[in-house]
Amino acid sequence: MFEKIETIEGALVYHGNIHNRIYFSEANKVDLGIFLPKMKDLAKKKNYEKILSKAPEESMDILTSNGYIVEAKIPGLYNGTIDGYFLADFINKERYINNEKNLKTIATVKTIAIAANKPNTDSHFELPVNLTIKKLTSINFEQLEELHQKAYKYHPNQIKDIAYFSRLKELNHQFYGLFENEELLVSAILAVHEDEANMEIVDFVTHPDYRGQNLSYFLVQNIKEEMNSLGCQTVYAMVRATSYGLNITYSKHGFILAGTLTNNCMVRDTLESMNVWYLK
Repeated sequence: MFEKIETIEGALVYHGNIHNRIYFSEANKVDLGIFLPKMKDLAKKKNYEKILSKAPEESMDILTSNGYIVEAKIPGLYNGTIDGYFLADFINKERYINNEKNLKTIATVKTIAIAANKPNTDSHFELPVNLTIKKLTSINFEQLEELHQKAYKYHPNQIKDIAYFSRLKELNHQFYGLFENEELLVSAILAVHEDEANMEIVDFVTHPDYRGQNLSYFLVQNIKEEMNSLGCQTVYAMVRATSYGLNITYSKHGFILAGTLTNNCMVRDTLESMNVWYLK
């Protein structure tokens, strides 16, 4: 499986060699005094280099006192009232280091993307007549896997498969697709957190023949429209910090930059930092 997903002490934990990282959420539902040492032990056992946490304000003191540093903040992430944070513990301190070229690119992307933010004149482009957006079900998981196979042809270890999609579905994820003549061109996966009144856009994948056409714009537009029906007050996403396209797309839709997660995950063959964007 692409990444192992399990519940440990009541927290949802994602981990695996693909990103050489642990990511846990629901930190407010566990005894962090017991849980954090277990995460540290798991990281050392598996040689993971980073532990990332999504946590509410109330969990901040114990996380920071255990060496976690704040990488991003989303105001009112939890039910519109409690601020949410992404904090990281770098087990391998070298994982926190970015070379000067990367840092300059990340800074430039941020500057250009933020300049594109025009929430008061939210440009709404009509979906071209040859394209349709559909909510996907398990019947579409084979198409979804095929799209991942095409997108990650030269990086097979990063292909999410039917079993992984089925596991995400059990964890209240939703799936959307952009089609042309029944061919899936772009997919998006949403993690819907009903008890927190928020959702995360966890995955965008585009058919390699259609990259650079900004087709993800239309899916983001659709997802914004789904927010109210899903009972979500906040939607957020993690985007490659060196990617101009998606950062600008989110900014154009009125999303606000929350921070940057340093060297957070592998995308194809590169360890990437991720910008966190949110919309309320």
